[in-house]
Formats: sequence, structure tokens, C-alpha cells
Amino acid sequence: MSEKTLNLGIVAHADAGKTTLTEQILYFSGSIRKMGSVDEGTASTDTLPIERSRGISVKSGSVSVSWNDVTLNFIDAPGHSDFLSEVERSLSVLDAAVLVVSCVEGVQPQARMLIEAVVKMQLPCFLFLNKCDRAGSRSREVLKELQDLFGIPCLLFSEVESEGSDSLSEQPVELLGERLEDAVMACGEERLLEQYLNSPEKAKQELSTALSRAVGKAKLVPTVCGSSKLGIGVSPLLQAISSFLPQRVSKEKELCARVYQVEHDPAMGRGAYVRLFAGTLSSRDAVLMPDGTEEKVTVIRKIAGRRQEDAPRVETNEIALVYGLSTVRAGDLLGKPCSGLREYRLCEPLMISKVETDQEGLEKALGELCAEDPSLAFQWNREKREAWVHLTGRIQAEVLQSVLKERWGIEASLSKPSVIYRETPQKSAEGFEAYLAPKPCWAVVRLLLEPLPRGSGVEYESGVSPGRLAYRYQTHIKRAFFDALKEGLSGWEITDLKATLIDGESHHVHTHPLDFFVATPMAVMNGMQQAGSKLLEPILRLEITAPKEYLGKVISLVTGHRGRFETPLMREKEFELEALVPAAESFDFPVELAAASAGNGMCSSRFSHYEDCPPGMGCARERITPDPLDRARFILWARSALSDGESA
Repeated sequence: MSEKTLNLGIVAHADAGKTTLTEQILYFSGSIRKMGSVDEGTASTDTLPIERSRGISVKSGSVSVSWNDVTLNFIDAPGHSDFLSEVERSLSVLDAAVLVVSCVEGVQPQARMLIEAVVKMQLPCFLFLNKCDRAGSRSREVLKELQDLFGIPCLLFSEVESEGSDSLSEQPVELLGERLEDAVMACGEERLLEQYLNSPEKAKQELSTALSRAVGKAKLVPTVCGSSKLGIGVSPLLQAISSFLPQRVSKEKELCARVYQVEHDPAMGRGAYVRLFAGTLSSRDAVLMPDGTEEKVTVIRKIAGRRQEDAPRVETNEIALVYGLSTVRAGDLLGKPCSGLREYRLCEPLMISKVETDQEGLEKALGELCAEDPSLAFQWNREKREAWVHLTGRIQAEVLQSVLKERWGIEASLSKPSVIYRETPQKSAEGFEAYLAPKPCWAVVRLLLEPLPRGSGVEYESGVSPGRLAYRYQTHIKRAFFDALKEGLSGWEITDLKATLIDGESHHVHTHPLDFFVATPMAVMNGMQQAGSKLLEPILRLEITAPKEYLGKVISLVTGHRGRFETPLMREKEFELEALVPAAESFDFPVELAAASAGNGMCSSRFSHYEDCPPGMGCARERITPDPLDRARFILWARSALSDGESA
């Protein structure tokens, strides 16, 4: 085993050059003899046919290299905004991120989002300023903007000569003179600064250790300029990572592992890419799954270069591909939680679409894809044999159709997507259900539902003593309550409410163990009916850039889409405008912006929040499961499902 093992994610806005950088890392480390190409569809981490044909990354790719006796595991995450769920899961298993930013296009919207994520997660980060060989490269200007966004020093470890030219060459930065002072200041340690003022030479000797501490605490961003296309800056980047990123230390012995990706192997079945935060994992080990059950590992494969090799075990800080866990899903935490775990929400699917086909096997195929990407939130209407999926964009929809055809031979079409609305109670109300027939059954539930401020989510508590209602039945009510929130009076998920269990009753003879799974959804919907349901709509934050002469037309376009905007930022020849626009109004906005700005306007968007939908706007959605307000039908459906071993 190497001196230390580090796990890094290469992240960027689309087309910034991160997959090409991954390819160069493999080449420079000796893991491959010939460079692959994104444009030619031969990149090592782009393995899916659609990735090779379209030249974009859809799934994260994992490679492992050795540099200066340090094992560096790299996860090449997708750059397109439609696949942020992959990026989200990758960030949760990293020791550090490597953010690739184009010095030509500058700090693009997804790069800003990624910086916001690593700052809030306190995740160490390295910067690779790419495309310095291209005309229009402006590394100094871009670096200044990045430093403002990070709010901490971005210290240069390698510059370039002849910026904007293909005769680019590396220029390592010697941390001497003024550079030494900059480095000492960047570490942010008073003791080191005092030492520098009294004895610069002694401070220089301790600088490496101080830099490592600062990087590990996310107080300093090592920065390298270069060109992934030409391989310039790759060696200094690897040197900075192996020298200044400390290995995570865990004293906990029990297994704690995060699944950051799931894939399907025709021979082996479902495989899970895991990063171990604590403990060890060996072949034939029983693993504690998120639902409390245990499953046995059958095969472990470690990643060497771009290949996979069978291994008997995997240890703390390593990543591996594990087979045998038949119910595992991307994002799962295996074993017991340990200290130091990080999470950040980037992906918020805002569209829902129906998947239609007359071929068999759709339910099974979408179930497998949902294990690989839980953000799809696949729902299956058994009565109508219809499937619904959540989407983040139109490219994701195209990829879904392509994968269904390639892996299962299913020709499917997707309906025109609808915005995903949500529901919330208009006022406080009680929901009540006495499920006493047909016997044997006995479950009484009374809930108080109260609206909460926007963005609060859902709160649940019990005010009932175990003497009145046994703990096991109260646990059933809580589980069934959260399941019941998936479809409200208008068919959308219910949010921004607090529920309090204020009464409940069971019978020592007639109560069946699962009666409260039947009664609770009826009590919830009864309460929502009494409270009244209000629709909430998703709002996007748009960042619009266009020449100054089109400002009036762009403002008219924004207000015409029910948008509101902040004071524009005026530059020499263009303006930048931030606006909040309902997602339902945003589908054709980029096309209309191009028309309003003679093709010179640019727009990016990200989810902002949910807010009250204006009266008369929004729409109801067809329910997937029977309506609990249709009491007789719902009870029949629930009892039938329960008899098959399913929860209501």
C-alpha cells in the first residue's frame, strides 16, 4: 500500500476540459501509453456509447494513478448541468476537489455553483486554470475573480509563459522573496508570520508543513495554470496534490462506506463504487444496508489506472467496486455513520415526464436506472402500467431514451415534461381516521397539521404517550405519514408543514400489525382536505449576459415571463442581469433570449426556491396510487397490497 491514499474529484462547467485533464493525468502517470480524445470518443472515462457519440460525460468515471508514492484516486464527474446528481454524489466521497476553469470563457455558472458547494462543505480544493494556450486567455483576471468567490487565498504554484499561444511553457513558481511572503500570509498562521519577519529562512523550512495544514483545513487553494490539451501544468498539479493534501485519518474501526456510483455488469449484476471512510471490507463480509438488513459482498475490484483488478479486501480511504449487494443504490451509506462525512445538495429535478412504450420490461429497467440515479424518483402506476420519472433537463431525457434502447432494447418515448409543483396546507387543521372495518382491523389516528414558512420542509412529532398507543404503532404511523406526503390533494408532494400525532388507539385483539399503514394516509388526506391545499411553484435564478443595447428588450422578456430582476451590472460593452423566473415560464426562455438579442445573449439557470403559485396558475397531477379520500377503494387497494407483502 502507498504512503498515503487521496481521493479527488475533477469537476467543472461543461467543456472546460476536465475529461481531457483526466486523460493527461493517466498519461503522465504512465497508466496509459496513448492519449484518448473526447472529440474522437476514445477518452478513458467516457465508456457509454452515448458519451462517445456526443462527446459529453453522463456518468462519473473513476481512475487511479500513483505519483511520488502516493495513490491518487480521481473521479471525473460530468460537467453538464443535467447530471448534477452525479457531481453531488462524487463530492460526498472526496478528500479534495480539482476545479477546472477555462481562462477563455472565465468563471461560468456551474463553476460558481461548485465553488459555493466546496466552500459550504469546507472541502479542500485545487484550481487548474485551463486553456492558457488559447487566444483570449486571461488567467490573471480569472484568478482574481476566483479568489473573490472562494474568499480565501488562491496561491499560484505554476504559471505559464506566452499565454494565448500554442508555444506555451510551464513556469514553476519559486516561493522566494515576495512569493515567500505571499505563501506565508496565505497559510494564515500568526506563528509562521512572526517567524518569517524574524527569520525568513527558518520560515521557508516550515512552509511546506504549514501549507499542508492550510490546504487540509480548506483555508488555501493551490492553483496551477496550464493547458489540458497540451499537457501543460499537469505535473505541477499532481505535485501540489501529492505534497500538500493530507490524508484523512480515522480512528473508528467499524465499517463506514459511501456509495457514489452504481453500475450494472451483464455477468456480475449490480456493482457499487464505494469509498471507505472507516473500517475494512473483505470478500464474503456481511454489510449493514441503510434499511437495517445485511447483504454479503461477493467480489471486490480495485481500480488501477483505468482498469479493474480483483482484490481480497479494501481498507480505509480506498475506493473499490463491490458486487453482491443486490439492493444497493447510489448515495447509500453502508455500515455505521462516522465523523467527517460531507454532503451538499446540488441537484433539484424540476420536471416530470411519463415514459411510454408498448414493450415489456419497462418497470424493471427503470427500477435499475433509479438505483443508479435515485434523483429519477421513478414511480410506477400498476393499474395503468405507466411510468413517471423526474428530470433535470432535456439532454437527460434523451440519454434516458438511449440507455433504455441500448441496454434493454426498449423503444420508449417521453411525454412533454411538466414542472414539478408542490403542495402545502393553507391553514391548521386536524386529520382523523378510525379504521375499524372490515374486521380484523383497529387503528385510530388523529394528527394536527400546521403550515410552516417556505423552505422549512416537514417536521413530525408525537404528543401521545406509549401508555395510550404502543411505540411500535407510533413508529408505523410516522413511517406511513412520510409516505403519504408523496401525493397530496392535487397529486404533488406535500411540504412546509408540521404534523403532531395528538391521539391514537389500537385494540389488543383486533389490531393487525399493519393497520396503521392503512389508517395514516387517510388521516393525512382528511387533514389536508380540512386545511385546504395551496400549490407551490419552483423558481429559477437566471444569469443573463448580453450587449448593452439589448437591455430594454431583455428586461421586457423577463417581466413577460413573470420574472423579477435585480439592478443590472453594467460593464464596458455588456450587462449582466440576475432574475428570478418561474420554472414553468423558462422552457423556451433561451430561444426567446437569442431572438431578443440577435443571438448575442447568454443565459444560465439554477434552482432557487419554491414559492406560492398565483391563483389560477399551476395544474393538478394524476395520482399514481389510489386516493385515500376514496376510502372504500383505498382500503381494498391497501389490503390487497399488504397481503402481497407490500406496504401501503
